[in-house]
Amino acid sequence: MSQERAVPASAVPLEELSSWPEELCRRELPSVLPRLLSLSQHSDSWIEHVQILKIIVEMFLPHMNHLTLEQTFFSQVLPKTVKLFDDMVYELTSQARGLSSQNLEIQTTLRNILQTMVQLLGALTGCVQHVCATQESIILENIQSLPSSVLHVIKSTFVHCKNSESVYSGRLHLVSDLLQALFKEAYSLQKQLMELLDMVCMDPSVDENDDILNMVIVIHSLLDICSVISSMDHAFHANTWKFIIKQSLKHQSIIKSQLKHKDIITSLCEDILFSFHSCLHLAEQMTQSDAQKNEKVSGLIKKGEILHTALEESPLALDLGSHQALIGK
Repeated sequence: MSQERAVPASAVPLEELSSWPEELCRRELPSVLPRLLSLSQHSDSWIEHVQILKIIVEMFLPHMNHLTLEQTFFSQVLPKTVKLFDDMVYELTSQARGLSSQNLEIQTTLRNILQTMVQLLGALTGCVQHVCATQESIILENIQSLPSSVLHVIKSTFVHCKNSESVYSGRLHLVSDLLQALFKEAYSLQKQLMELLDMVCMDPSVDENDDILNMVIVIHSLLDICSVISSMDHAFHANTWKFIIKQSLKHQSIIKSQLKHKDIITSLCEDILFSFHSCLHLAEQMTQSDAQKNEKVSGLIKKGEILHTALEESPLALDLGSHQALIGK
């Protein structure tokens, strides 16, 4: 018997699983996956959980049946993943006050937590990329736990990054490189998730099902993210709004009655007003030589005025079709 099977596949150390060839992973999936799922459920170690998640995503996910991913993987692992991510954010916030260049122990602890969070986001990105690559059209019911878990982690990441100056105070420079990496990973994860959601197909003949509810939850979760990133990245903020409107238009015949129209309109108006004032403030600081920047600001202001007028003409009815020209065809 070959050396690779010297011990039962279900008992192979995690480190060894990471180096298995593709064919061995495919063949031993039925015996190894239950063990990995059990380990992830019973592990309270952030590092171990992320290690297990990465092994599943990188080594075994490519060999799973895409129609049963929710039952065999996502629903069993992602709730625990979200909980541990929240625990890491809490630990960062709790210990940040003790951060200093002299206290190397806390500095190392916080940096290790941030690095683990970056790796976790990378593993989630791998999940989303796999679904996009293996399915031409996506039914939300088949991946139900994935979008909600990813959106929760993305929002928590952006909130932590947004509050980083107050959380880490004058010691931000000691972890700023990892916070930037964390933001960048969450940014990429959201872009990948929006690509996935753009592939979702819903049956317009069905009035009520879980897919409708899931899509409504997704849109409102993205709305919450918009409120967080409005002052962090203007281009990303605008693109997220474009995506919300695009998906609302795409599925409007099915989800229109389920959406919280007032919340969407209110948030959009508030964001437009904030962007409008930001543009005015920026324009006031510019000199005549900043012609190109002035032109850009003027364009943003004009777009804000147009969208604001359109919203005034179509209040809570949310006739999103009237805004199609503003998000691009």
